[in-house]
Amino acid sequence: MGLLDKWSKKDEAKPVEKTKAPVKAEKKSSEKTETKKSSASIKGSAHIVILKPLVSEKATMAEVNAQYTFLVNTKTNKTEIKKAVKQIYGVLPTSVRVANFEGKRTRSGNVHGKRSDFKKAIVTLPKGHSINIHEGV
Repeated sequence: MGLLDKWSKKDEAKPVEKTKAPVKAEKKSSEKTETKKSSASIKGSAHIVILKPLVSEKATMAEVNAQYTFLVNTKTNKTEIKKAVKQIYGVLPTSVRVANFEGKRTRSGNVHGKRSDFKKAIVTLPKGHSINIHEGV
């Protein structure tokens, strides 16, 4: 019964002020909106959306048809990728195709591991436009 007495003593000893409770709720709601705004601005940055161009034999062969392959952030969508290509390279793509890949399971002796998951975007540019992604390679 000591536990029940403890609760009743709190109610009698400290009267609850109604003015302080809504102030705390307002602070929490403003904090939530600030975090949502900051996460939206991070997604808008083009260099966070597009991680790097993918240079492989298959990707290089597709460049003849104005299709460029990029590794992108796993949380982005097609419209964000399209905007990021426009912002970085100055060309608005006609289409974007996206593929999610699960990292392969690896093993070295008795140690098991997994490579990280990634997302690949294949961007098609309009006729007559090209991107030079092999500049620093």
